[in-house]
Amino acid sequence: MEEIFLRLPTPDAVARASAACTSFRRVIKGRAFRRRFRALHRPPLLGFMDAAGFHPAQAPHPSAPLTGALAPCAADFSFVPAVVSSASYIPRGVQADGEGPRWRPRDVRDGRVLLDWVSLHPRAMRICCYMEDGYEVSILMDFGELAPRDRPTWTERERCNAAEFHLAVCDPLSSRSVLLPTIPEELAVQPQDYLREFEPVLAPNTSEDGEEEHFKVICIAKYHTKLVLFVFPSTTMQWSMVEPPISPSLEHMSCFDCVRGCFYWTEPYRWSDHLMVLDTRTMRFSTVDLLTGYHMELRGLPDQSFDRRRPNAVVLGREGTLEMFSLVRQHGSFALYHTSLQNNSQEWKLEKVIQLPRQYHDYSISTVGAAEGFLFFRGTLEDIPVENVNVDCYSMEVNTYGITKVCTKTEKYFNRTCTLPYFSFPPLLSEPTI
Repeated sequence: MEEIFLRLPTPDAVARASAACTSFRRVIKGRAFRRRFRALHRPPLLGFMDAAGFHPAQAPHPSAPLTGALAPCAADFSFVPAVVSSASYIPRGVQADGEGPRWRPRDVRDGRVLLDWVSLHPRAMRICCYMEDGYEVSILMDFGELAPRDRPTWTERERCNAAEFHLAVCDPLSSRSVLLPTIPEELAVQPQDYLREFEPVLAPNTSEDGEEEHFKVICIAKYHTKLVLFVFPSTTMQWSMVEPPISPSLEHMSCFDCVRGCFYWTEPYRWSDHLMVLDTRTMRFSTVDLLTGYHMELRGLPDQSFDRRRPNAVVLGREGTLEMFSLVRQHGSFALYHTSLQNNSQEWKLEKVIQLPRQYHDYSISTVGAAEGFLFFRGTLEDIPVENVNVDCYSMEVNTYGITKVCTKTEKYFNRTCTLPYFSFPPLLSEPTI
């Protein structure tokens, strides 16, 4: 029976078999079977997470039967203890979601969710200045907020450092969580520089059997003159600081993809000269030349505009090569240009051009990123309203180019929130990741 159940195509089919009789359920609930099933099948896409909560896959998506039962559990972060002392960090008079301070997802990986108590939008820091009593006062602001023309009234802080961020890691399906200690003040002040950007991410699971219960959080802190890593492994429950000898940097660091244990950063609004790469096993940075081969031609295509859209996403190719999908708008319609970087070549080569659904025009499509062999993008119809925008979320399988609509969700403003694809096996087939 175990060999038969291993050949069922989807977790939903396994769930139906488990409900048929107690002997079937006994086999499927066995730890050995669940481990083997997870090794043979990739986890299903259950939906997307953003600052507004969890948006489950909707029919006719294959995961819709699973998400119907899991949505209330996955969307609720109330089991994570609140950080009452950080309420003052939310700008006074700014209630972008109408619900006040609470945990919001920042990154999702291996069934875990990294939560940030502070940010409403993907964090990118800008220093804003004003004059007071003849002195220049500098204040750190979120990139998603509009810089005030006069003295800011929403905060009394003149500076911010990495010790002021509150993070947590949770497994929403098992309602387990770990509240991370804040970065120690003695570590946070060591860079002795202005903090311009702070990006916390979950390091990927690099264990061979894929069953590692430990996790690691990496915070990329971009200062005015340097780039520093704050690392928190769950094995020690202590923060450490790494200042890499080589620290390539991009202007903005909010767009990244995870491929083979490495993070690849791309510029969110334009083409850059290179990809910035962080190997999470060695904590070392490197770069990959971006403007070679077909990318030179791609960058020069007319009628391109990356305003408020992410142009590029990095994926793992069919034969282990590094590949990229670039969003291009021409003559009012959108297409994804698939390029690859062969192992023995430094030149990017065009693989295919994929036309996206034609009901979307002008500035109405943005890519979300890539994970688990899929690329994600979203779009809204023409004549975008000022608020309460209906956004259609799609997945595209990298190997087949098959495009599937996942769900439709409502956003207050199009492309103003961080959208994270959430993959996980249902509780019947999974183990708690925390």
